[in-house]
Amino acid sequence: MDTPTDTAMVTTLEKPRRRHLVPPPPDRGNGWWGSDDDPQSLAVPSWQFGMWLGLGTLTVLFAALSSAYIVRVGGEPLSFVLPPTLWISTALLVANSIALIQARRLLARKEQRFVHWLATSFIFALAFLASQLMTWSILASQGVFMTANPHSSFFYVLTAVHGLHVVGGLGALLRCAIHLRRRSRWPQLVRAVGMTVTYWHFVDAVWLWIVLLFLWTSL
Repeated sequence: MDTPTDTAMVTTLEKPRRRHLVPPPPDRGNGWWGSDDDPQSLAVPSWQFGMWLGLGTLTVLFAALSSAYIVRVGGEPLSFVLPPTLWISTALLVANSIALIQARRLLARKEQRFVHWLATSFIFALAFLASQLMTWSILASQGVFMTANPHSSFFYVLTAVHGLHVVGGLGALLRCAIHLRRRSRWPQLVRAVGMTVTYWHFVDAVWLWIVLLFLWTSL
C-alpha cells in the first residue's frame, strides 16, 4: 500500500513543467526617421522625445549666448548701424515659416502640392544664407569685424551659430525629399515633414530673438 508521501512524489514528478515564455520586445524602429511604429502606441515616442530634447538643448545654447552678450555690453549702445539686409533676412524667414505651414496643411489633405511649398521653403532658406553673407560683407566694408568690439563679436557669433542651424534645416528638407523619392510609407513622410516644420519654426523664432536683442541695444 502506497503511503501519502509516495503518492505526492509521483504526482509531482508526473506534473508537466510550465514554460515561462518572454514575449519579444516590440519593434521600435530606429527612432528618428525610419521607425514604423504607431506614434500613438507609445506614451512618448522616441522621435518626439529626441526632437524636443534637441530643441531644448539649442534653447539653452542661445539663451547662454544672449545672457553673455547682455552682461558683457553692460547697457552700452550698439557700436554700429544694423545693415538693411538684416530686414531682408527677417522677411525671408517669415516667408519660410508661412511656406512650411502651407506645406503641412496640404500634406494633411494628401494634396501633392505640398511638395512645391517644401521646395519654396528650401529656396527661401538659401536666400536667407545669401542675405547673411551680404550682411557680413557690408559690416566688413565698414570696418566692423569680429574682433572690433563686444557688440560685433557677439553679432558674428550669434548669426554664425544660427546660420549653422539653418544649414541643418536645409538638411531636414533634403531628408523629406529623400522620403518622397523612395516613396516611404505615409506615417514616415508625415513624421518627417512635421519634425522639419517644427524645427524651422524654432530656427525662425531664434532669429527674431537675435534681431530684437540687437535692436534693444541700439536704442
